[in-house]
Amino acid sequence: MAHPLPPSPPRVSLIINADDLGIFPEVNERIFQLMDQGALKSASLLMNSAWVEAAVAKIPDYPHCSFGIHLNITYGLPLTRHPDLQPILDPQGCFSEHFNRQALTLPAVQEAVYREWSAQVAKARALGVSVSHLDSHHHVHRLAPLFPVLTRLQQHHDLKRLRGSWCIFPESGASYPYDHPHAWHATRTTRAFTALQTFLQHFGDSHTLPGPTLWELMTHPGSPHDGDTEVLQRHWWEQLVFPVEILSFNDL
Repeated sequence: MAHPLPPSPPRVSLIINADDLGIFPEVNERIFQLMDQGALKSASLLMNSAWVEAAVAKIPDYPHCSFGIHLNITYGLPLTRHPDLQPILDPQGCFSEHFNRQALTLPAVQEAVYREWSAQVAKARALGVSVSHLDSHHHVHRLAPLFPVLTRLQQHHDLKRLRGSWCIFPESGASYPYDHPHAWHATRTTRAFTALQTFLQHFGDSHTLPGPTLWELMTHPGSPHDGDTEVLQRHWWEQLVFPVEILSFNDL
C-alpha cells in the first residue's frame, strides 16, 4: 500500500526593501548593484536628500522593482520650510530624530507634517516615479499622533501599499499575534515585518516555518554599519529549508 506523500511546506513570500535610497552616493550605488544581482526588488526614496535626483534618474533601468517613499521628519532639511514645523526642527532648521514627540499632538504641527509628506510624494511623482508604497525614516509613520496624517496622505495620493508594524524585535524576539493596524480600509501590507538580520537570527538555521507566509524585510545597504549587503549578495534565501519567493511591493 502506497503511503501518501507529506504535504509540501508553504511557500514564504518576501519583500526585501532597501531603505534610504538617495541619502548618499554610496547607498545609491550599493542598492542598484544589489538590484542588478537580483538580490533586491524594492527600495524607498528619501525625497529631501541631496542625492535623490541621481537615484531617480536610474529608476527607469529597473522596471521589475518597486520604489516607495521613505516619509521623513527626522533627517535633513524639510522641503516645505513651513513655520509650523519649527517645534520638530533643530536650531539649524533641520529635521532631527531627537525631536520632541509631544509636539506631534499639536494640530498645527500635524498639518505641517501632512504638507511636508505630501510634498515628498509630489516631488517623486513630478520626477516621474511611479510610487509603489509608503514607509518612513525611523518608523515615524507608526507614531500614534501621525496616524490621521498618514491616513489623509494615503487617501489624497491614492497610495494603498504600506509598511506594517514590527512583529519580531531584535531585543525581545517574537511578538505574537501579528498586529498590523491599517490606516484605512483599502491599505495593503505584508503579514509581518522585521529587519533582515532579525529574520535570519530566528529562521535562518531553523526548521520551523516563520508563521506568516508574507513578510517585508528591511535592509540598509551602503549604510555606515551595513551588515546586509554581504548577506544579500550570497542569495541567503536559497539556503532556507522552506521555499521562498522574492516579491516587490508592486506584487502586493
